[in-house]
Amino acid sequence: MMKDIVLVTADSVRHDHFDSMEFLSSFDSRVGITPAHYTRPSLAGLLSSSLVSALQSRVEERSLAEVLAAEGYTCIGLTPTPQADAAFGFDAGFDEYETFTEGGGENPFKNRRSRVREYFGGFVPVRRLYRRLVPMEAVLSSIPSDEELIDVAIERFNDTSGPRFLWIHLMESHRPYGVGDEAIPKALDRKAGAAGDGRLFSTPAPSDEEIEMIDRTYRDALSRVDRQIERLLSDLDGDPAFVFTADHGDEFGEEGYFYHQGFRRRVVDPIVEVPLVFSGFDAVENAEGDRDRVSLLDVAPTLAESVGVEPPVGWHGTSISEGGSETMITVAPWHEKATVGIRSDLGTLIARDADVTLDSGGRRAEAERAETSEEIERRLRELGYVDAG
Repeated sequence: MMKDIVLVTADSVRHDHFDSMEFLSSFDSRVGITPAHYTRPSLAGLLSSSLVSALQSRVEERSLAEVLAAEGYTCIGLTPTPQADAAFGFDAGFDEYETFTEGGGENPFKNRRSRVREYFGGFVPVRRLYRRLVPMEAVLSSIPSDEELIDVAIERFNDTSGPRFLWIHLMESHRPYGVGDEAIPKALDRKAGAAGDGRLFSTPAPSDEEIEMIDRTYRDALSRVDRQIERLLSDLDGDPAFVFTADHGDEFGEEGYFYHQGFRRRVVDPIVEVPLVFSGFDAVENAEGDRDRVSLLDVAPTLAESVGVEPPVGWHGTSISEGGSETMITVAPWHEKATVGIRSDLGTLIARDADVTLDSGGRRAEAERAETSEEIERRLRELGYVDAG
């Protein structure tokens, strides 16, 4: 009998704050290295074990859901973010897939790319004005809470016959780390988000006390997310195998920057080092020569092999049961350029803001813009990705 599998991803969970997640941190864990620097390319790479997907910010290879569906799995995806919209291929293989956000579909009148908007979106004053008009807290208030999402996940999973694959992405660990009194104050959130904008547009950096407030608020959010995940696993039928990880982390002023902001193309440790937990996978628990750091590109091959399926040829990761990837690559695409981080036992190499081309399996991929509908583009801007490409 094939085992049920539950994959939970949470937004913006940096590894060195994982101890705030009391339930999850009680499991054996590893340091996961993300394939990209913000949600869309990172989750695309995770679900398809592909640097091509990460570089092009959409699911380009066969997804994990497609592989499992071919083996008879019923696949359910619940991801309340336009970053994982079906327009970017995330729905492939899922029997049920919901983002809980309005999309523009294929309407050619809505699906237009504004080069004027793209141009002005790169200017600091435009970003600051937009964030003043549309605070992050308002964005999180417009999507289902993690509690509501967990309720939906439990109902959908328990109403489905096995084998089942559930992927759920939780958003309340995303800045401003809560709603109402739980969130970072709006003025401080804007101040931190503007840090590092350059001397011409410089504003006072958050004080030590303000950084402590951000850190404390973040840890509180992680604790709330942790409790919801514990409830999920407690209330799901059966005894599913379980994976937890994150799409990326957040910066808290270590090099003058805060949060994760796609246009900055940052691939530093606070952004790319995230928790990675496997539970219920014998091959993972008994793996020889196990590594402390694991590329998230290795997750899909590990799950496929756990149910006896050979990973597709186009996947770049290596199952943890076979030792995982020796070299971990993170790409940070934004428009036609990308920063690349390469991590191995030798150390870390970072090439910033480069023209990047990947030749793989007879395919060539370059950092490029992804076409989006006007509605999806609007939702991406609201989440802080002012220039939605």
